[in-house]
Amino acid sequence: MTILDFVRTTRANLVLLILGIIIGALLGVGYSLTQPKVYAASASGYVTIGSGGTIDVLSGSSAAKDRARSYSAIVSSEAVAKIIQEKNPNMGMTVSGIRGSVTASTDENSSLIKVSAHASTPEQAQVLANSALHATAEYIKNIEGNNGGSGNAANSNGGNNATPNAENGNTAGASASANTAVSGNAANNIRVIPLDNASINPPLVSPNYTRNTLIGAVAGLVLVYVVIFLRRSVDQRIRTRDDAVKATGSSILGVLPTSDDLTEENIVTGSSNDHIAQESIRQLRTNMRFANIDEPPICSFLVTSAVPSEGKSTVSLSLARSMAESGQAVILIDADLRRPTLAKKLNVDAKVGLTQVLAGQVDIAEAVYQLEESNLFVLTAGRIPPNPSELLGSDKMRQLVRELSEEFVVVLDAPPLLPVTDASLLSYAVDGVIMVGSIGKSHREQMTEATNNLNKVNANLFGLVLNRAPRKGLGNSYYGFGYANSYVGYATYYGYSKDGTKKKVKSRKKAKK
Repeated sequence: MTILDFVRTTRANLVLLILGIIIGALLGVGYSLTQPKVYAASASGYVTIGSGGTIDVLSGSSAAKDRARSYSAIVSSEAVAKIIQEKNPNMGMTVSGIRGSVTASTDENSSLIKVSAHASTPEQAQVLANSALHATAEYIKNIEGNNGGSGNAANSNGGNNATPNAENGNTAGASASANTAVSGNAANNIRVIPLDNASINPPLVSPNYTRNTLIGAVAGLVLVYVVIFLRRSVDQRIRTRDDAVKATGSSILGVLPTSDDLTEENIVTGSSNDHIAQESIRQLRTNMRFANIDEPPICSFLVTSAVPSEGKSTVSLSLARSMAESGQAVILIDADLRRPTLAKKLNVDAKVGLTQVLAGQVDIAEAVYQLEESNLFVLTAGRIPPNPSELLGSDKMRQLVRELSEEFVVVLDAPPLLPVTDASLLSYAVDGVIMVGSIGKSHREQMTEATNNLNKVNANLFGLVLNRAPRKGLGNSYYGFGYANSYVGYATYYGYSKDGTKKKVKSRKKAKK
């Protein structure tokens, strides 16, 4: 797939993509509403070492930083959780629940401890964060106080042992004992001082409505794209020009849009209110003049399709009428001797027609009808014979087409290629074949098989006519036919609106001075 195909696909399915985004976003919001709310509060405090007069100096020491890192693990300990539970019985939380809701962290170059707490309400998160910090400070004070007492006792013994060493002249032992005593005194002044309490309105951290909404919207968009491209990959119907060209290996002679002007009633009456549809028929007529450059001009051709109900009779009648309007003498023959339709569409007698002419029962002049004093003549199928293939493949049929080609452009409305072999047999009698496919209905495999049938009998396939192309929506971009762009611009240039109706010209009066 090229970038252009991707853009066309996006434009063609823009409504579905927007719906996917909206539905995905709503699902993201709905998912967020079903999740429990979690609020996060944080409190911080400093670890200090030293007496009251030296706190400011020693609070940033390396010893305080080391202590802060070791104390951060105590915040979520069971002992601290029990202190929090004892002092806040109204919270209704278990010890394990408190431990799972409280965490602590420290900065690498600071003695600052930051306590974070998560709870289902903002009030509970605030209380939990502040309580965790104070409970940690209390617990550290207790354990450091006990360690400090032991240290002093040891230091006292160390000092007594230093005397004989000093008497013996061992000054190093005395110095070590003095340092140990200082360290023990400092241990008595290790504290965690609360710095910042948790805010009154802590933020909501879960669910994240913005993130979940964006994730849902993106997921909806991606899912719609997956469905679109999956549908395209498994869809075997003709959707674009490239699909038809790849399936048949032939060129596109014309594309006929969906139009009321191409219905049976309007074709018969010659209605031309839809400028876009009429212009597409004229474009097909022009392309037919260059379809057989090696052996011009084209004197006879048949119109067929891969399967029934593709619109071949509509195309043959529209093209024959358009060629007659250009001044050419055209005879349209209903060569579908199994399910003839032209007599019914044109409301003419179907009792006498091609079957009687081939059987020698009537002369060709007696079976041909002139349509409304125009250059278009019609030869209906006549009675349905028991052996259509034999009649259409006979030498009399080829001779009839050859004789009529001397005075007319012969257009044959032939049966479909895949159900019966009639069209393949008729291809011997004409200069070439036009195959009709219906957008969104014809299958690629069917058109490929129909083309193979023509190649097996060495038929000259002039090209394809794609019928029933939508003129807006999918037809404007996905199919790539661009009626809503090119033809509308052409119609507007000649004074027609987008729907093909004549514009009303407003007169402008010069203002009198």
